Amino acid sequence: MDSTNQNNHNNIATGIHLLTFGKWLFPLGNFVLPILLWMINSKKSEFIDRHGKQAINFQISITLYTIVLAFIGGGVIIGSMISGGPSLWEAMDNSTNFPFWNDMGIFSTVIASGIICGTAILILGIIDLVCTIKAAIKAHDGEDYDYPITIHFIPHHEEVEGSNKK
Repeated sequence: MDSTNQNNHNNIATGIHLLTFGKWLFPLGNFVLPILLWMINSKKSEFIDRHGKQAINFQISITLYTIVLAFIGGGVIIGSMISGGPSLWEAMDNSTNFPFWNDMGIFSTVIASGIICGTAILILGIIDLVCTIKAAIKAHDGEDYDYPITIHFIPHHEEVEGSNKK
């Protein structure tokens, strides 16, 4: 393959990775934009196809992890609030008192859950940012990149062939 074609493929693969930042422009932009570019160009080369699948799999994985953490954190917080019973709800309605005076265990559970799950979601965001930039740089240089903590919802061509050989 000539140098111009290879540079074009590298730029397309880089664009796929960078388009995952579309989530900051509109909801699901991290899926829609890279999927469109990948679908239009995936048949041009195995390199573009591989990078497109990597980027999409990583975004699906990060989104799934974030949703799970949010449900766990939210569930613990709501469960703690509900377990406080009518006295907690009555204290919350009375705006003159701190509602958790009677049971600071509920309060500490709510705060700890928020801190733990919030920190984990923040760490996922940092991993997303760092790995996406690293993948874009690798794609621009013509190298492959495997994202960490990725579930392969869309298998690579090699993975499909490998499973057929067994």
